[in-house]
Amino acid sequence: MRKYPSGTQRKKAFLNAVVPIIDQQNSQIRQEREWLLKKRASKNWSAQDVVRVQQICNRYRVKCAANPQQIKWNELLKRVDTLPTHLVVAQAATESGWGTSKLAQTNNNLFGMRCGSKACNSKGGVVKGYSAYRSVNDSVSAYLLNMNTHSAYRTLRDSRASIRNQGDTVTADHLVNKLDRYSERGTSYNKYLQKMLDHNEDLIHQVQTASLNAQGESS
Repeated sequence: MRKYPSGTQRKKAFLNAVVPIIDQQNSQIRQEREWLLKKRASKNWSAQDVVRVQQICNRYRVKCAANPQQIKWNELLKRVDTLPTHLVVAQAATESGWGTSKLAQTNNNLFGMRCGSKACNSKGGVVKGYSAYRSVNDSVSAYLLNMNTHSAYRTLRDSRASIRNQGDTVTADHLVNKLDRYSERGTSYNKYLQKMLDHNEDLIHQVQTASLNAQGESS
């Protein structure tokens, strides 16, 4: 990203690279969530359905009974859910310096996610102590799973579920004040993210709209 001049040109390059990935990941989560909602209301479960729901439970770290009627559906659905693209990209831009940080360049780590295992220090050329990913796609996937499973973000998930139950659309503005445990900066981190959103909302929306239109034309 450093080959682009700082400012709008670099921001657009970053957004063009990252926004479609976030939207794609959210689409996959949305499809899985819709399947769960459908199966929760169904009385007909195949053996494959049972295996699939157990796989989802394991991935989202929810202990699920083998009997579908005994599954903790509310807890599972709180976790299997999307995050607003604007919020995700604002964090990615903040944590990676619009893709220019060493962590982003060497580890494909856009979100400053740490890693405590010895495996983090086994590869040469990466920033030690932080997760390293094969691709930006893997970084986004890991971030979304972390936000949907880690105990630090339970309040965010509860707030998201409450908004859903009210029939409202979950936006970045709804959740941006629930991220004080993401950074040692606490509530000041939330305020910084809000400013990031406010200053770049139009640009993010422009890139996302163009990306969605392009996907629609290619489908």
